Amino acid sequence: MSYSCTHMHILDMRFSAHVSVEEFEQWLTQVERFFLKSQPFVLVMQTADETTFPEEYRQIQAVWYKKFKHLFFQYCLGLVRIAQDPDDFKRLNTPALHAAWRVPYYVSLDHSDALQWAVQRWICNNTQEN
Repeated sequence: MSYSCTHMHILDMRFSAHVSVEEFEQWLTQVERFFLKSQPFVLVMQTADETTFPEEYRQIQAVWYKKFKHLFFQYCLGLVRIAQDPDDFKRLNTPALHAAWRVPYYVSLDHSDALQWAVQRWICNNTQEN
């Protein structure tokens, strides 16, 4: 008899309303937890319409990304963005963004589709390891 137990690590992040610096930093800390545990994960991100971010969020993210990019590339199996509408889809689904993340990147208009893609990324990774 053999037994295998697989735990999928899908971080489903949804930003809405006004995101504070503390909340933004907390999100980055959630991603760091996967690095500390050496756990592969898939990241699903959605931003609700009319969400606002702190002025300094891009700088915070840039510093974080520079510090952790090697671990991000190592453990992030894929990143999926959920667009708000067709215009947002076009904005998020550019060759520049696909290249910038340097991990498999997918854009969807539907949360269920996004999660399906995330699960598929997880399954593909585990199939390659075994």
